[in-house]
Amino acid sequence: MSIGFGRTATQDLTHVGLVLAPRRGWRRSLAAAALAALALAAGAGIGYVVRGRAPPAVQESPAARREIGSLRQQLEPLRQQLEQARLAQRLADARGHELERQVDSLNQRLTQSQDELTFFRKAREGKH
Repeated sequence: MSIGFGRTATQDLTHVGLVLAPRRGWRRSLAAAALAALALAAGAGIGYVVRGRAPPAVQESPAARREIGSLRQQLEPLRQQLEQARLAQRLADARGHELERQVDSLNQRLTQSQDELTFFRKAREGKH
């Protein structure tokens, strides 16, 4: 511990320039550029190979167009039948829900009637 006005060890350390990482050389930059170029070339090569294996575009012939038109004509009645069947299913579901609601209501009224009957029987037995 120094009391005087001289330089201390801490001051000496703060005046020293510290190097945390060495400067990057031109070799490292060149290697990074070469790696990027290699990756670009590999990507282009893969794209070329994939495009080469893709199926060719299909051209519709007049016969194919006629067949597609015929299939569409056959399909339309089937679509209408499907829509009618869906509507019938929705109606059946709605009827089923309404019947379930009515059955629940009738069961509730039956329970009330049985409770009243039990009450009246007990009241009649109590008089005798």
